[in-house]
This record gives sequence, C-alpha cells and structure tokens, in this order.
Amino acid sequence: MIATHDLLVRVFDLLLGPLDRWAPTAGLWVVSALSGVAVLFVFRWASNPSAIRAARRRAQAELLAVRLYRDDPRVVLRAQVRFLAALGRYLGRMLLPFAVLVLPFAVLCAQLDARYGFRALAPGERAVVEAFGTSVMLDSASLQSADGIVIEAGPVRIPERGEMSWRIAAKTPGRQWITLLLAERRVDKEIVVATAARGAPTRRMTAGVSSFFLAPAEAAIDDASGVHRIEVLYPPLEIDLLGWKMGWVTVFLVVSAAVALALRRRMGVEF
Repeated sequence: MIATHDLLVRVFDLLLGPLDRWAPTAGLWVVSALSGVAVLFVFRWASNPSAIRAARRRAQAELLAVRLYRDDPRVVLRAQVRFLAALGRYLGRMLLPFAVLVLPFAVLCAQLDARYGFRALAPGERAVVEAFGTSVMLDSASLQSADGIVIEAGPVRIPERGEMSWRIAAKTPGRQWITLLLAERRVDKEIVVATAARGAPTRRMTAGVSSFFLAPAEAAIDDASGVHRIEVLYPPLEIDLLGWKMGWVTVFLVVSAAVALALRRRMGVEF
C-alpha cells in the first residue's frame, strides 16, 4: 500500500511539477483540458452514439408533445410516461462510460484537491499545524522547524482526540520543513511559503485506502511512528478565471466541459 501510494505521488509530481514551476496553477489548467479530451475518448470507445442520439431525440419529442397537447390530460400523461422511459434509456446508455471514468477521475480529483485546494503561506502569515496519533505520540512528541519557519506557540494537547497542535509563522519563501520528533523516530512535513498564490499539500498521513483520496500528494507516514496524520491548516486557494475568483473544482469543470463540447462533433461523440 505504501509503495503504491508513493508511486502515485512521484507520478503526479513528475507530470505537474514542471508545469507548476512555469506558472503556479498551470498544471491544473493543462490537466483540466486533457481531462475533457480523455472523456471524449472514453465515450467514443464505451458508448453507442447513434443509440444515445435516438434516446435523446425521443425524450425531446415527448417533451414537445407535452407542450403541444397540454389541453388533453390523457395525451400529456402518456407523453410524460414515455418521456421518463426515454430518459431512462438515455441515462442507461451513458452508464458504461461514466462507470469507466469514476475511479480514474476520483484519483485525479483527489490529487488536484491536494495540490490546488489550499494556498501556500505568504511570508509573515501564520497557520496551525495539527498532528494526530497514539497516546505515546502525545506524551513524547515535539516540533522542530527549519530556519524559514518560526514555531510561535504550542504544543496544545487534546488527549481525547489524540491531537497536538502548534502555531507557526512563515518567514522565508521556498519549500520549508517542520519535523515531528518522537522518542526514536521523526516525521517530516513540507511547508510551502510563496509570494505568489500557489497550491500547497495540506496533509500527510499513514498509507491506506483513505490516504489515496485525503493525502495523496506527499509520501505516506510509516505506521510504526505512532503518528496517524499531520497537517497544516493553509487558507483556501482562489484561482482567477476571466476576472472571477473561484476554487479549483469550478476551473476543472468549466475547462474540461468547454474542451469536451468544442471537440465532441469532431470526434463523433454524443452526450
């Protein structure tokens, strides 16, 4: 599980890292556009365009019948039943391509959320670091920081939740590190400090099914450390799209949908 988790981290670092070094959120824009193309390829392979077209037109025809014969309740009722049947056939035709896309897009969206959901700290900005683990961790852990990070307060221990927290302040732009020191082990966590609005992975945790979706952007923590999760409470990242500030989900949906709609006729795909 750890090997698979860390392999995905390296793959996405390799794919998105060069783009994000060129521009802070370039990877998000490129991946969003490529996702629209990927959807078209899956639909072309896994769907039946003529059947989708026929089901959609049938549903549209029944809706038109409802409008044309709205003064005849029996005709309207039959048209509504036929519309629901046509809609069911249409959705059924879409089921296979969506089923093919569910798992890859779930993994992809988890990676995008981890990398573009939260904003790196600006110099002088403060944040809270939280660590969760066993009672042994609560008794013995301490936090150490690199020169670019100042630990201002803590730790605050909440034994019933297995939680410790500190307040930190960013000083120097760049990739900084904090280290959770335990009796015989250490757990590192990256802190991103930047003058531009760029993404920063907020969470690192032990490997498991949940880590692929909740903490997919950093290497997994060794189970033997007694630390289950360590995270930095970064502020949310807002991305500029045509003058509007929005989260990565909106950018992803708008760009991927625009690309898919623009190219669907050329690729012979029906929605």
